Amino acid sequence: MVLPNYLSRLNNKYLLIYMLFMSLTIFIYASFVNSPHNFLSFVLSSQTTVTPTTTTTTLSSSTSTSPSTSRTPTCTPFTIPDSRPFFEQEHSQVNLLPKLSNSSYEQVVQQLRSLRLIVVGCARNVEANIDKYRTHVDQIVDLFHPSSRVLIFESDSTDNTLAKLQNWTRAEVFAQGNLVPQIASRTDRLALCRNTLLTKAYNYTPDYILATDVDMFSTTVSSFLSNFYYNRDDWSVMTASVTGGYYDIWALRTLSDNVMNYDVWHRIWHLQNIQGKYCNHNFVDLIIGTHQKHIPVERDLIEVRSAFGGAGLYKVNSTYGCRYDGSRTTCEHVPFHLCMREKNRARIFINPRFLLR
Repeated sequence: MVLPNYLSRLNNKYLLIYMLFMSLTIFIYASFVNSPHNFLSFVLSSQTTVTPTTTTTTLSSSTSTSPSTSRTPTCTPFTIPDSRPFFEQEHSQVNLLPKLSNSSYEQVVQQLRSLRLIVVGCARNVEANIDKYRTHVDQIVDLFHPSSRVLIFESDSTDNTLAKLQNWTRAEVFAQGNLVPQIASRTDRLALCRNTLLTKAYNYTPDYILATDVDMFSTTVSSFLSNFYYNRDDWSVMTASVTGGYYDIWALRTLSDNVMNYDVWHRIWHLQNIQGKYCNHNFVDLIIGTHQKHIPVERDLIEVRSAFGGAGLYKVNSTYGCRYDGSRTTCEHVPFHLCMREKNRARIFINPRFLLR
């Protein structure tokens, strides 16, 4: 090989280096032209062999958690300020009714024979309950004047409720057919039922009206008569308690403003509509279940703004001018009772001895 003149003057050492460099350049160029894929693979593999440690480190640092870097939860636990049932939270009631002496109580029981009682109830698909209901109601009606009656409003039943009620000679049954297509709201239908029965009851000029839930009413005569342990002039309504737990929180309004003086279902629906605020959603257990505890039978009367519990004994003159109202998805008893308190100065009580079983 003949070299250019300017190379002849180079030192042999540099000449060797120059020749090696040129050979390597020619080799790389030939490899790229013949198989560019292999060349790129070589380059990429050379790069990735350097980076696995870095990549792994990056991934592990992003997925690992430590107390110092954990994120703060965006929701808060829902709690209630007092977990006691309403009858334990309620403030001391200093104006409660004194009990009558035994002799006075016996006199009152004897006087019931001269007083007229009208029992009212709303019935839908209660065929299985009618026999028991009839037994208990008949025993109570027998305590009062023979003109006392039972009035039942029936609608929307798909069983033999209507036929069984019509076989009860003491009962006057108002069959309304199918109301659901016309009145979709259950509370509106109940308000219609109770208002209809209230108007019908007034026609008999009663002294007392006993409002009942047909599917629940089961009590003894002695339990019912506990309502007359107290002077009849001192109370307007005696509502029932229930064995196993006081269930009817929707109808309840306590005398105290800060215990249970709100619509529990409206509050629950409001909380459920607040998206993402609370980590837990056991609103029903905390807002309703907390209060559904057994009221001791030996406990004294509990004065309230509203209650029901499956039965209520009303002095009829305390109900005048008031109507049931189930609109705005509100328990129909509440507007009725609040009206009684406002218009007629009614005093409404839960009687723990008036026990439904």
